[in-house]
Amino acid sequence: MGKTISPNRSELLKLKNKIKTASSGHKLLKKKRDGLIMDFFKLLENAKDLRSEMIQSFNEAEKSLKRTRILSFDLELKMYSKTTKGRNLIDFQSKNIMGLTVPQIKSEFQKRNFIERNRTIYSSFTMDDTIKKYEDLVKKIIIIAEVETAMIRLLNEIEKTKRRVNGLEFNIVPQLKKDESFVKLSLEEQERDNTIRLKKIKSKIAQKN
Repeated sequence: MGKTISPNRSELLKLKNKIKTASSGHKLLKKKRDGLIMDFFKLLENAKDLRSEMIQSFNEAEKSLKRTRILSFDLELKMYSKTTKGRNLIDFQSKNIMGLTVPQIKSEFQKRNFIERNRTIYSSFTMDDTIKKYEDLVKKIIIIAEVETAMIRLLNEIEKTKRRVNGLEFNIVPQLKKDESFVKLSLEEQERDNTIRLKKIKSKIAQKN
């Protein structure tokens, strides 16, 4: 790399500015990386709790469904399952985390009341409990979907930022410093040559006089 650089003071000044800019960028990227990692672990802790709650809700809903199937007809269950079709449950938006745009899922899902569920006096008493539990499960799934999608985006951004930090730290900045050293040494050598040349000229002039 040093062979292609013109060893002059203008080039030395450019290299100093590049090193300064690269070092400043390296510091900023390290701060961004550390901030992203902190946000990721916060989301991770939240995701663990949410997933645990979701699994618990799923198990409760499944137990309730089994009880309902014992006390109700399959035809009745099919009828109630069809009432959920065509409902708009979610709306995708976005939010900002450390300069990174991550999805934000706005849920329009609402638990239905007695009339909206088309309940009749002939329906089993466990039907409402089953529906409520599955509606609660859906809300938890929507929430955890947002959190885990944000985690994936954060992980990708962390990896990308780490590569940029390592590239600056181990490749770009060291190479710029090598180039700077090359130019400095070349200029020092030029100065020594000029000094020797001037001494020779002075010596020749002195001999002639």
